[in-house]
Amino acid sequence: MQFKNLILLLGSALLILACSSSKGPESGDSGNDLMQKGFLLSLPENEDWTVVNKSDYKVFLSKRGSKAAENYTIQALVVSLPTFEDDNQFLDFIRKRMAKSRKKTKVMSHNTSLYSGHSETCIQYTSREKRNSKKGTALTLELVSFICRHPDNANAGVYLALSKSYPPGQSSEDMVDTAIELFNRLYFTEL
Repeated sequence: MQFKNLILLLGSALLILACSSSKGPESGDSGNDLMQKGFLLSLPENEDWTVVNKSDYKVFLSKRGSKAAENYTIQALVVSLPTFEDDNQFLDFIRKRMAKSRKKTKVMSHNTSLYSGHSETCIQYTSREKRNSKKGTALTLELVSFICRHPDNANAGVYLALSKSYPPGQSSEDMVDTAIELFNRLYFTEL
């Protein structure tokens, strides 16, 4: 009888051990978590993002929208930053960088502001631009990005951008809300 109980106890222990070592979402290893040096981006499970490019410090993803000619991209990467004395200096630096990049495009609207919805100081940048597709058809490109100073390194930041391109006038989605939902899934990790 004791031998039978011992076998039953060992079998139960092995079963528990096997179940606890399996890699599932509850153990923190989800297929939708992109662990990079400096950040972790956890994508929503119900969205079919394709990894286009990935290295230690960056990841670039894309997906098709529900309508024809509608495309989304996510870009997340670690960037170098100078040392800032305060948040306003950080904001001015990003404003100047974004103004320089806008010279090459037809910007319809843009805004750069401090964003306090994260544990670190961040800047939110939004823009709407006119673009042409590879086939020459007109497109609208909406971009919402965040750049945050990394808590481990004063001269590093994490940049996260969500963009959507679509034919003019064919989208009513609030890209800021969608980007904030994604931004809330960004976590700083060790650099």
